[in-house]
Amino acid sequence: MTYNSYKVWIPIFITILLSLVIVYQFVEAPPPQEVRMATGREGGGYHTFTLEYQKHLAQEQFHLDIQPTAGSIETLELLEAGTVSVGLVQGGTGQSVSVDGLQSLASLFYEPLWVFHRKAQPITYLFDLHGKRVAIGEDGSGTQSLALQLLQDNKVTQDNTTLLTLSSQASVEKLMAGHIDAAFFVTSPTADIISELLNHPEIELLSFKRDIAYKRGYSFLTSVTIGEGMIDLEKNIPQENKTLLAATASLVARDDLHSDLVHLLLMKVIEVHKAGGLLEEPGQFPSEQFVDFPINKEASDYLQNGASWLQKIFPFGIASTLDRLKIMLIPLIAIMLPLLKSALPLYRWGIRFKIFRWYAILREIDRKINAITELSVLEKETQQLEVLQKEIVEQVSVPLSYMGEFYALRLHMRLILTRLEEQRQELLALENPSL
Repeated sequence: MTYNSYKVWIPIFITILLSLVIVYQFVEAPPPQEVRMATGREGGGYHTFTLEYQKHLAQEQFHLDIQPTAGSIETLELLEAGTVSVGLVQGGTGQSVSVDGLQSLASLFYEPLWVFHRKAQPITYLFDLHGKRVAIGEDGSGTQSLALQLLQDNKVTQDNTTLLTLSSQASVEKLMAGHIDAAFFVTSPTADIISELLNHPEIELLSFKRDIAYKRGYSFLTSVTIGEGMIDLEKNIPQENKTLLAATASLVARDDLHSDLVHLLLMKVIEVHKAGGLLEEPGQFPSEQFVDFPINKEASDYLQNGASWLQKIFPFGIASTLDRLKIMLIPLIAIMLPLLKSALPLYRWGIRFKIFRWYAILREIDRKINAITELSVLEKETQQLEVLQKEIVEQVSVPLSYMGEFYALRLHMRLILTRLEEQRQELLALENPSL
């Protein structure tokens, strides 16, 4: 690369570099390398799924910090307080509490509402629980929130019924012992307590006859059928089809969760839940349906369109970085195109300017030759031109496309040197006529 090309390209490179530095100030900050998620009690269904998420996220060198809670109400409180950034929440819970600044990322799986009762206390409808001893789940749980809503609709309240706030395990023990008449549970059909209660000879599962009415009244509810023998084919449990109401577990996040983390979390929950389950069809979840909070825009786009082409090609960390830097492309292109377009004209102008500057020196000497009457002045001009000629021959390099002008310059320098020599001979002849 020639001296003149450096003079052109270095300012262009510096301009582009400064532009990148300025534009980088507007690039979104990189996502954190860990996030805290609130879940249910250790050993429960939510906690089990969260451990799966943690294992999948570790493959991306990302740490999921798990925060166990008593249930969905406590999870929402932690989310609102900012103690956690994301959590698993039972459908319908968000409608029973006032929480701001939260968004749904996706619903993940069905959670049936199981209402078990003693066979000695026949129950056909929820209003039949009037006056009985009923376990509605512990404080802070989504089970309690949903149970209270449904019981209230059936005019079953603390004023006319004994409503007990018990944990799931305590409810199972008291129901089997006959210390209570019925109990509400919101959990997976694969949970141990469900199998335990279904196998108990003195316990019966309520089948909801008015599931359509409940679904119309509660947008977060749907109905599922536990078919005959679905839980245990050998023992034929249940012994007949049972219609259950079902909420959905949702992934809920604070609205300030980094957009890249939205994509990462959804990528991993899809891996965990896409195969479906006992009640879910393959590919049915994660979904935008049955959510309590406004769906996150980034999450909606991901669920509808899938991963971006960058995320499909590169590991998440690299894809995230490239995606954040794409904001720099538009200003970079806007700056580079005119600069690159002008680089060649500037380079040509630089070469021509250098040659023209040398010609300006030649022209100035050429104009003075005939007026020079002193040998000392003539020798000074000759010496100056010889130095310039040496500099051009030894130090200057020009592209092949300008060699014609370069050689013409050198010929013209020799011409001027010849004229200076002729003028010198004339001055010497004047001083020494005898010569």
